[in-house]
Amino acid sequence: MEGHAVLTVKTDRGDYILDNLTDDILLWSETPYGYYKRQSQDDPNQWVWLDDARADMATSSIGTR
Repeated sequence: MEGHAVLTVKTDRGDYILDNLTDDILLWSETPYGYYKRQSQDDPNQWVWLDDARADMATSSIGTR
């Protein structure tokens, strides 16, 4: 399967995933994806690897089904 980009929206109620493959808006931990990288909050031109994806989720992510 191919990966695709999703947007994580950070709120005071949790981090939610907006995904172009579904109309559902879910908490990131409720999605079927494995998270490997996220866009750096300090530099939008850099991507950082996540060590423990479920513990370290941040604002923008790449996920795969």
